[in-house]
Amino acid sequence: MGKYKAGKETKGKIYEASKALFYEYGYTNTTCLKIAKASGANVGLINYYFGSKGGLGLDVYNEFMSAIKTQVKEKLDAKQIQADLLLQTAVEMRMLNYNMRTNKNFSRFYYDILNENVVYKQHTVMTDYYRNLAESCDLHYSEFEICFITYTNFGASAATNLAYDAGLIDCSSRDFVNASLNQLLSSMRLDQNIIKQVIDESYEIEKQIDLRIDKNFVVL
Repeated sequence: MGKYKAGKETKGKIYEASKALFYEYGYTNTTCLKIAKASGANVGLINYYFGSKGGLGLDVYNEFMSAIKTQVKEKLDAKQIQADLLLQTAVEMRMLNYNMRTNKNFSRFYYDILNENVVYKQHTVMTDYYRNLAESCDLHYSEFEICFITYTNFGASAATNLAYDAGLIDCSSRDFVNASLNQLLSSMRLDQNIIKQVIDESYEIEKQIDLRIDKNFVVL
């Protein structure tokens, strides 16, 4: 039992150290040696517990994406705002877009793991989210179709966000996230009237709640 507890504590220290370093320096500039030094653990234990630095990066990504969903739901409930899963997802995307524009530590990490193909090598929570979203809309997609939607939107998100931040897409932040929502929901083959309603309603909700990603990817 003592050995198990020590191992769990070591794994936790590695994870927390990686979050702090990823947030401060980005994923690309954080090496396994830096994580080992910050956590006080042997560098070989990173692979033992997480498979690779990529496994750590993906765990951090999955954690804050799940936290965003949880926080949005709690904030909607606190405001007594009724929202089905489709509308809630649109609000989450707006919150994500806001933090991409305002938190450079967060956006750097996000770009890093996309550019280094971290999210394309292992399962992410986004596949589960899109599957649940499709089911909530009574869309009976195969596993192939769900994966295709997931990774198509990953690629589109990386490209369009980078182009927007570089000034190659000239529009307001609101127009940008509206276009992103339209792209995702259109790829799911939803009716255009439903898409317009979700975009309009999620914008009104966005004005009523606040969500930010703070130091070490803490979602507040």
